[in-house]
Amino acid sequence: MNRGITVQIGMIFILSICLMAISFVYMGIRLVVDSYVESTHQREVINVFELIRESVIKIDRGVPSRMIEARMFEGNYFINQTGLISVNNTTIYLYSLVYKNNNEEIAFENGAIFRKINNKVFMIEEPFIISDNNTIRILVISFYGEGSVAGRGILRLLFTNLGFDYHRITNKTIIIKSDYYSEWANYLQKEGFNVTAVDPNNKTVNVTSSKALLLKILNIKVDFL
Repeated sequence: MNRGITVQIGMIFILSICLMAISFVYMGIRLVVDSYVESTHQREVINVFELIRESVIKIDRGVPSRMIEARMFEGNYFINQTGLISVNNTTIYLYSLVYKNNNEEIAFENGAIFRKINNKVFMIEEPFIISDNNTIRILVISFYGEGSVAGRGILRLLFTNLGFDYHRITNKTIIIKSDYYSEWANYLQKEGFNVTAVDPNNKTVNVTSSKALLLKILNIKVDFL
């Protein structure tokens, strides 16, 4: 074979290997960058829900209203009925603020922040339940409002205090219905409640307590601005 042709073939072969190596490196870098961007977005969304929780705490302490503003990436924020709390003849429907993006869901429900990925649920922040020697105080967050926002831009939410109601409970049985029932069951058991039933089909948790129960129902109007 002509020596010049052999050199050319060798150069083409080396060039092909270099191009393949560069392609693999680029793909690896692309995966790392995409993973980093996705992780950053997830942290941003969780920060939004931390701000929501902080706003609810401020309103519970008497602040008339709070507004939060945050950057939005992909996904959808909306208000959704995710369950209820039933004690005696008192039933409070739980309307939660929810974020959804593909297979990920983050929700603020009754003081707790839940994260759901591929049907696996994690409780990021615990609900507003305080237990002392003789009494368990449960702050129930009742959201009013409707609306949603999606895509990229700025998320603005206005929370307005509509007042509260107190209920002292003699019957110490509580039923919680929630999309995140499994984590409610784990949390309540950890807090000393007696979990008497968990029903995956109805997404309910039944618990009892030997202590007196004091429910504070905090009514909050939510507006998407």
